[in-house]
Amino acid sequence: MQFKNTSQRSWWEKDTLARPYNLIVVGSGITGLSSALFFKRSRPGARVLVVDRGFWPTGATARNAGFACFGSAGELVDDLAAESEQAVRDRLVMRLEGLELLRTELGEQEIGYQMTGGYEIFDDTADPHYRESLAQMKRFSGWVQDLTGVPDSYEHRTINGYPAIFNRLEGYIHSGNMLRRLLDKTTSTGVEVRWNTPVQSVSNAGITLQDGLFLQADQVLLATNGFTRLLDQHSTVQPARGYIMVTRPLQNLPWHGSCHYNRGYVYFRDLGNRLLIGGARDVAKDQEQQYTNEINPEIKQWLTDFVDRKLHIDKDWQIDTEWTGIMGFSSTKTPECRKSSDGVYIAAGLGGMGVALGMKLARQAVELLEKS
Repeated sequence: MQFKNTSQRSWWEKDTLARPYNLIVVGSGITGLSSALFFKRSRPGARVLVVDRGFWPTGATARNAGFACFGSAGELVDDLAAESEQAVRDRLVMRLEGLELLRTELGEQEIGYQMTGGYEIFDDTADPHYRESLAQMKRFSGWVQDLTGVPDSYEHRTINGYPAIFNRLEGYIHSGNMLRRLLDKTTSTGVEVRWNTPVQSVSNAGITLQDGLFLQADQVLLATNGFTRLLDQHSTVQPARGYIMVTRPLQNLPWHGSCHYNRGYVYFRDLGNRLLIGGARDVAKDQEQQYTNEINPEIKQWLTDFVDRKLHIDKDWQIDTEWTGIMGFSSTKTPECRKSSDGVYIAAGLGGMGVALGMKLARQAVELLEKS
């Protein structure tokens, strides 16, 4: 049986629960919760609400691989082929600042942060992309040094028989602990969070829920990443489904740290004595522009074959857990942060880098809200 709210309100609802909000944030991932936190911090007396359609965030925040990374050399080389150097460099700075903000706001121990370093592996030294990435390595290290003061962040190494470019500043986090910490910190300021609250539409006056209930707000922020076009057709953000699997415990796991392959499309790491691996979206990219969490068997098979051919773990390894998450990509890899219409704003399109970009994007969104 489906229940539908009417416009009738009790005195108590109107006097307390249904009072207009200063800000309603749609989406409770890193960007959404952080936006609510920063807005409430700047305006302690504001009435702020976060709504999410799921029992917990159903996008990518709690369904990612837990990488604290900001760009392999191979990915940056690819980006330079598509965008200007200034755009690529600005986005790298944004990612680095976002990771620093995440660690300082939430605490490294609380989110399970480890700076393990990360490897981008290549098939062999004859690979043209390897040669190009190696040639650009010093340039990228210079960009990072300008911001962090750390020299030679990218360096050539060999790992498990593969030529690799090592990034000393990358690592990983525990995404579940990160979300729990962020949620606790946000709600402790007085921000309200409502789960299982799907939104039907937004307007300059507030939001209408799928059950018909209307909530009034001075401003609405769509922090819905890959789902943004469901509420705003003019957004450039497209959904991008990503597959991840975790093996059962292994006897032999020669990989440690955050690892990438094929320009960042494939990523893997140790999870205790298990292997976590995901990606390969480029195998069927058009098919993965979906809002649903089905597993694409073609991508799963490609990653399974990759583990067997390349990673040299136990021959009888088995999958323990597998899932997909919905990312969001704007027309470039740079997120959208803009006013959509009177009273409605967008902060979305994190390009698979939500851990690095989420809090930084939230800070930019709040600055935009406060100027309006």
